[in-house]
Amino acid sequence: MQTETVSPLVAERQRQTWTAIHHAASAATREHGPDEVTVAQIAAAAGISPRTFFNYFDSKEDAIVGVRAPRITEDAVQMLRDSHDEPALLRVSKLVTEVAASTIGPGVDLVQRRALAASHPRLRARLSQVFTDSRKLVIARMIEDTEPPWLGIEGLPTDPIEAHALVLLAGAVVTLTWTGDPDFFHTDRDAALICAITIFRKVTSTAL
Repeated sequence: MQTETVSPLVAERQRQTWTAIHHAASAATREHGPDEVTVAQIAAAAGISPRTFFNYFDSKEDAIVGVRAPRITEDAVQMLRDSHDEPALLRVSKLVTEVAASTIGPGVDLVQRRALAASHPRLRARLSQVFTDSRKLVIARMIEDTEPPWLGIEGLPTDPIEAHALVLLAGAVVTLTWTGDPDFFHTDRDAALICAITIFRKVTSTAL
C-alpha cells in the first residue's frame, strides 16, 4: 500500500486510480460474483496493469468492498480527549467507529457494499476481519504502545486489562449497532450507539 507523502496532484491521481479500481471490481462482482472475477479482469476494466493493482489493494476482495488499512487519526484521539463528560463506553465506541470508518475508501457506495456482503459470505467475512483489525489497532496503538496515549486521557481506566475490556465491549456495541440498523447508524451515529449501550446495560443487569 502507498503511504509516502506525495504532492496534492499525485495524491488526487492516486485517489482517482483507487476509486476506478474499486468501481471496476464492484461492478464485475455484481455481474459475475466474486468467485468468477480475477485481478486481471479488474485491472483491465480500470485501465491499469495487474502489478499496479497491488500498489492499491492487497486482494481482489479488498478492491470489491473498497477497504483500506485502518488508522487512528489525531482528530479521533482528540475527540476521545474532549468528550470526558460522556460515559467512557460511548467515547470508546465512537473511537472504534472512527477507526473502522477510516477503512472506507473514496467513492464507496455503502448500500451497494452491504448488498454484496449480504449475498457473498467471503465478502462479509472480509468486512468482519477489517472491523476486527480496527479494534486490534485501537488496543495496540492506544493501550499497548510503549507510551500509550490512553493513559493521559481523563475518565478512562488506567489498568490495561480494564482498558482492553472496555475496547472489546465498545467493539460489541458498534457491532450490535451496525448489524441491528445500519441506516440508523449512518444517519445518527451517537443515538444509535446509545441505543446499543442501553441494550447491553439491560442484558448485563439481568444476566450477570
